Amino acid sequence: MEIKYDKKANYPALIDDLVQELLKDDFIHFKILCANEVHHFNKETECIIQFEEEYMKETSANGDMLYIAYPDIFRAKLYRDEEQYMEDAKKFDAFDDNDLWTGNRIQF
Repeated sequence: MEIKYDKKANYPALIDDLVQELLKDDFIHFKILCANEVHHFNKETECIIQFEEEYMKETSANGDMLYIAYPDIFRAKLYRDEEQYMEDAKKFDAFDDNDLWTGNRIQF
C-alpha cells in the first residue's frame, strides 16, 4: 500500500488524523465506516490510497478505483496488531449469512 496526500490540503479533522497515523506506517489494517457500508484496507495489498481535498481514492493493482467523499465518512479504525484485528473480525463474522435475514446488520 502506498499513501499519497497533499501536505498543503485542508482535510477534515478525522481525515487529517487518519493520514498522520497512516504515515507512521505501524498499522496492519484500517477500515472506514460510512453510512451503510464498511471499507477495509490491508497494508499488504498492492494499492494506492490517495487523499484529495474532498475525497479519498483507492486504486487497486488491477486498476479498479474506489472513491469515498469525506462527508460520507463518520469513523475510521486503525489496527496495529493482528490479534486486535482478528478479534474484531470474529465479532463481525458472528453473523450467519445463511439466516434468511436480508436487512443491514448493525453491530453495537
